[in-house]
Amino acid sequence: MRTLLAAAALAGAGITGPLPAAPAAEQPNVNTDVAAVRARWAAPPSRFVTVDGVPIHVREEGPRHAPVVVLLHGSIVNLHQWDLVVPRLKRSYRVVRFDWPPYGLSGPDPTGVYTTPRAAALMDGLMRQLGYSRFALVATSNGANVALEYNRAYPGHVTAMAFSILPLERPSQTRKIGARMQELIAEQKARTPQWRSHAFFREVFKDTTSPGFEPKDWMVDSIFDADNLPGAYRNQQALLAANVELFKTDLVARETAAVHGPVLIQWCGLDTVISQSEDSSKQRFPNAQVEVVNYPQLGHFPMWEDPQLFTRDLKAFLDRHPWREPHRARP
Repeated sequence: MRTLLAAAALAGAGITGPLPAAPAAEQPNVNTDVAAVRARWAAPPSRFVTVDGVPIHVREEGPRHAPVVVLLHGSIVNLHQWDLVVPRLKRSYRVVRFDWPPYGLSGPDPTGVYTTPRAAALMDGLMRQLGYSRFALVATSNGANVALEYNRAYPGHVTAMAFSILPLERPSQTRKIGARMQELIAEQKARTPQWRSHAFFREVFKDTTSPGFEPKDWMVDSIFDADNLPGAYRNQQALLAANVELFKTDLVARETAAVHGPVLIQWCGLDTVISQSEDSSKQRFPNAQVEVVNYPQLGHFPMWEDPQLFTRDLKAFLDRHPWREPHRARP
């Protein structure tokens, strides 16, 4: 493992830069009561819906009969990645977001299977239970792989797709690793059980975002609490190992070829974790109508770095491709 970020965010990225001091005598929370973490991060409108034996943490917000938009978070993070976007979208749309296993508060999965196809299958089961048959699908980072696989494996439901970080091949394996991050990774490997500190997550986000961006405490806390729950580290590593193998196949090419209709790529110029170029990304969708919006000043978390700009352009795209279908149960 070149860096934990490479694994945890499918970023394949090393980390450099100064690190804020870790809290004194920081203790792991791998034995934290799951109920306590849920109480903090799954207050209403959160609820849990069981799909194929897996409890899924989900939120639905906005007018019930408005067009539906589903938001998929990336690796490491969870549905709170969209906290600054949802208030701006839910005025006009029914916004659905959920933690896809092995991230956030969803799970554990009794099958023990943590792969992109499994995440897509759980998404299909969740959408069926919620009664949503047609919706726009918005995804970032590794959530983009889940979105693409869902659209391929369960066709006929997605009306439009938007991606901000789009890993269509194995992410970069060449980013340099700073000395301080090497120390943090070594410390983590030496821990039994393994856990990740506030300082580690804070540095991950600072390193992958635009200069001067300071992650809020709640951003770091929401990830620290969920990603250190029992089994979280092991299950996340299983997903990442499966994705390494996935990128060796032609599945991504089949997934992108299966996309028909409008696609928005919100390309972030300071993101260095995606391997392919902007033009290559666009060309991967031979059957779609692709629009690209460039953000030369933004990095891997544009929805946190500039939520107003990010959501403005996302909403404009959704508004340009309207559809309206009543909320009804799916077969």
